[in-house]
Amino acid sequence: MTPACHSASTISVWTTTTVGGSSTGMMTELPQQLRKTCLPMPFRPSVSVCMAAYNGAEHIQEQLDSILAELEQGDEVIIVDDGSTDGTREILASVNDPRVRVVFNEKNLGYVRNFEKALGLSTGDVIMLSDQDDIWIPGRVEALLAGLDDADAAVGNCAHFGGTPGYFQRLRVDPRFSSRHARNVLGILIGYRLHWGSAMAVSRSLLDDALPFPAVMTESHDQWLALVANVRRSINYLAVDTVRHRLHDDNLTPKKPRSLRKVLRARGQFVVELAVAVARTRASRRPLPAAAAAVHRTETAAVVSAYNPDDTLPTHVDSLLRQVEHVVVVDDGSPQDVSSVLDKVEALGAVVIRLERNSGIAAALNAGIRRARQEWDPAWIMTMDQDSRLTVDYVSKALESAAGAGVLPELVGAVCAESHNKTPLPTMDVGGLTEIFDPMQSGTLYRSEVFDRVGYLEEGLFIDCVDSEFNARLRSAGYHLAVGSGCDLVHSLGKSRPMTILGWHAHLGDKKLFVYEHAPFRVYYITRNSLTLASRYLLSQPRWVTRRIYMELQSHVVRTVFGPRRLANVIAMAHGIADFAGRRSGRIPARTERAIARVS
Repeated sequence: MTPACHSASTISVWTTTTVGGSSTGMMTELPQQLRKTCLPMPFRPSVSVCMAAYNGAEHIQEQLDSILAELEQGDEVIIVDDGSTDGTREILASVNDPRVRVVFNEKNLGYVRNFEKALGLSTGDVIMLSDQDDIWIPGRVEALLAGLDDADAAVGNCAHFGGTPGYFQRLRVDPRFSSRHARNVLGILIGYRLHWGSAMAVSRSLLDDALPFPAVMTESHDQWLALVANVRRSINYLAVDTVRHRLHDDNLTPKKPRSLRKVLRARGQFVVELAVAVARTRASRRPLPAAAAAVHRTETAAVVSAYNPDDTLPTHVDSLLRQVEHVVVVDDGSPQDVSSVLDKVEALGAVVIRLERNSGIAAALNAGIRRARQEWDPAWIMTMDQDSRLTVDYVSKALESAAGAGVLPELVGAVCAESHNKTPLPTMDVGGLTEIFDPMQSGTLYRSEVFDRVGYLEEGLFIDCVDSEFNARLRSAGYHLAVGSGCDLVHSLGKSRPMTILGWHAHLGDKKLFVYEHAPFRVYYITRNSLTLASRYLLSQPRWVTRRIYMELQSHVVRTVFGPRRLANVIAMAHGIADFAGRRSGRIPARTERAIARVS
C-alpha cells in the first residue's frame, strides 16, 4: 500500500545553487515542511502527466524514461504531438507502456492549445505538466503530491543544465510566497513572479476553473494556471527543484527581457486572463442545481422568442419538435391578442411563457433558457426567432460538427449556422480555428454549461447586439464557436429596396444591390450597443471589434444615403451615441422615440 500523504522517511530531491550565472546541482533530503506524517491509506491520488510534443526526437525518449520511473501502475502519461516532422512521431508510436497514451494532431495547434488539449484528455486526480526535453528528478512526484496536500496547485523550481541560465531562468519561487496571493497575482501581471509548468502540479478541481483556456491566451499557459490558483487562494510554493530543465536555443522562455511591445502585449493578455479567472472562480463557488451534475445528457431544447406571432408559429414549432426533444416559446408581451396562436403551440407539447410586458429579446430568451434548464436540463439549447426556419437535418448536422470541431468537446461553447438562405456567412480565424465572424443567436446551439460559466444574455442591450456580446463573452472565456457544416438557416432579411443613384439601380457585376431597411428605433439600438461592444472588447478582441465597427459604419452610410427615413435614422444614431456616452442601457428612452416620431 502507498500512503496518501507522505511519511517522515527521507526523500531525496535535486537542489540547485546558482553562483556567478552557472548552476550546480546535488541530491539532498526533502525539507522538513514537505515531509508529512499520516496514517497509511490504501491508495495515493492517481497522477496524469501531460506533455506537449513537437520535433523533440533528440531528447523525448530520455524525458519519457525519467517520467515513467516516477509513476505507478494506475498513473498515465498523455502526450499530444503537434505535427512533428523530425522522427518524434515514430519514437512515440513505438512506446510500449500501457500507461502512455499518444495523440497525434492532424494540424499544428501551437504549444498553448496543445497543452490545453492534453489537460482536457487527462483523467487523474493530480495533473503534472511536462516539457519534452527535460529530465525528471527522483522524488518529484512525492514532493509535488506533498505540496498538494492542502492546496490546488504546487509549484517547485528547476535545475537548469545545458547552458548558462538567463534572467528568467534565475528567478525562483519560495515557500513564503504561498500565502501572498495578491502579491503573486501582481507579480504575474508585472512579470517578476515566474512559474515553470514543468515544475508544477495541479488538482483536478483546479481544471474546472482553468479549462478552457481564455481565447486571448497565446502564451504562458503555466502562468495562467498559477493565476487561477492564486485567485482561488490555494497554491503552495516549494523551495526544492523537481525537474532538470534543459537549456538550448529553441527554449520558449527567453533568456533575457523582451522588447517593450511584446511585454505590453503579454501584460494586456494577463489582465484579461485575470478577469476571466475571477469570473470563473466566483461562478464555480455558486451552488448549481442538482441536475447540473448529470452526465451523458443528449437532450436538445429550442427556445423561440415571439412577438405578435401569426398562425405560422405553430407550424414552426411543429417542425422544431421533429429535430429537438423540447421547445419553449416565450411571448415577449405581445400587445395583440395572440392567445389562440399560443394555445395551438401548447397543444403541440411545447411550453409557453407569457411575459406581461415587452422586455427585449435578451430577457425573453433568458426566461426560456432558464425554464428549459429547470424542466429538462438539456445538453444543448438552441435559440430561435419566430421568423427563422431550419433545414430538415440542421440539428443533427450541428451536433456532428460539435463532435468533430477539432477541439475537446467541452471547449465547443456553441454551434452556429454556416449559411443564411444558402449564402455563406463571413468567417474569421480564432486560434487557428475557423469561426463565423458574427453569428446571430437564431439557429445557434449553446452548450448548456456555458450559462453557468459566463452568465446569460445581457438584458441591458434589449434587442440588437445581444448575440454579438454573448459570442464575444464565450470567446473571452476560451470557448470555440463551431461552424455547423451544412447548417443553412432560412431567415427573413426584412424589407429591402433597390439601391439607386439618380434613378440607376446600382450593381456589382451582375448582382443588383439592395438596401435592407431597419426601423429608426432599431438604428438607435444598433448604434448604442455596437459602441458598447467596441469599448468592452477592443483590447481583448481587437480584430473582431475593428472589423465589426467597419461593417456597421458601411451599413450606416448606406442607409443614410440610400435608405428611407434618412433624417429619422440620423436622429436615432445621434441619440444612440449620446446614450452610449452616458452609459445608458435598457429600453429606448421615450424622449428618443418622440424625437424619431416627429420626423418619420
